[in-house]
Amino acid sequence: MFVFQKYVWKFFCVWFVIGLLLVGFSLLPPWLEWANTVFLFASGLYASCYLWNVLPKGRFIIPFIFFGSIAIESIGTHTGLLFGEYTYEADFGLMFLGVPITMGPAWLSVMGASLAFSKLFSFRHRTVTLVPLFAVWLDLAIDPVAANVKSYWIWADGGLYYDIPSQNFLGRYLTALLFAILISRFEQKTTMMELERNNQYLFLMLHILFGFTAFISGLYGVLAVGVSSSICYLFLKKIRTEP
Repeated sequence: MFVFQKYVWKFFCVWFVIGLLLVGFSLLPPWLEWANTVFLFASGLYASCYLWNVLPKGRFIIPFIFFGSIAIESIGTHTGLLFGEYTYEADFGLMFLGVPITMGPAWLSVMGASLAFSKLFSFRHRTVTLVPLFAVWLDLAIDPVAANVKSYWIWADGGLYYDIPSQNFLGRYLTALLFAILISRFEQKTTMMELERNNQYLFLMLHILFGFTAFISGLYGVLAVGVSSSICYLFLKKIRTEP
């Protein structure tokens, strides 16, 4: 398992650098759109390795997040009740319940990375308190790029933050809160600190990818959101190492 995780991480890092250049500078040709799917599955797989390690008695949560997120997204897409009304515009490949199946690994990435990042703090109930907030933090970087730059989906109504409905972020928070409550009931301290550290890096790398892409497209506020995660990480690491 350890060797497998190593290879997945190395593969993801290589794919991340390629994606940062091709997606960031809008150099990705149409015939390479499948690369986005590979990126999401690679990040979701590595985040799942971390969840597998910290949930030895709750590993059913991993497929629950995968399929549960798709089901929640499907309800949201068909009713507009959770996230607001939106439609998918891009070809995401395989669809399930009217939702791209890539939403499953995307949510695994968000939950695994957010959980690992929450471990930089040391108060009780940090999983339930912080993980949903960190999931929204990531969505503040992801959604403007996905909707406004890449047009992966189109919102029917606008909002204060880059014309995205505020309801969307509330829906993301509640979805992540559901998963976080379930995780908190089964999680144990990781036995592989490198795995946890790399998933903290995954949190930062997702911010960097979407923040950089947003910067190239003139969405400077999104860049600030991405940079804030790195500043937070460096600050927390500094105070944790001080005597």
